[in-house]
Amino acid sequence: MTHVVVLSDTHHIVKSLSLLIQTEPSLHVLNATPDVINSMVQLPDNSVIIVDMNLENMETFINQFSGKYRVVLYSGSLEIMDIPIYLQRTDCRYFNAYTSPEEIIKILMGCV
Repeated sequence: MTHVVVLSDTHHIVKSLSLLIQTEPSLHVLNATPDVINSMVQLPDNSVIIVDMNLENMETFINQFSGKYRVVLYSGSLEIMDIPIYLQRTDCRYFNAYTSPEEIIKILMGCV
């Protein structure tokens, strides 16, 4: 089982992604409570961290977790110019609000 944590300040993003993730039996959503965030270094190695690119401290999360976990960046639009920079600098994957649900699941499972 792969644990997935969604880091976003926007409730509807967390809820929508959590509902999508729950459709895949091999993925398990962990609520990003302060306790979970503070103990994220103890998550299993195959965990996935989804980071909303609108978070103020997004770079901190990317730098902190991209070496240990699969970090997937999320954007609500196609217009974020910094996406190529983060993808080149880190080992992150990326999807946005226009990515199909099937493709998002594949990304989270490490298939693409």
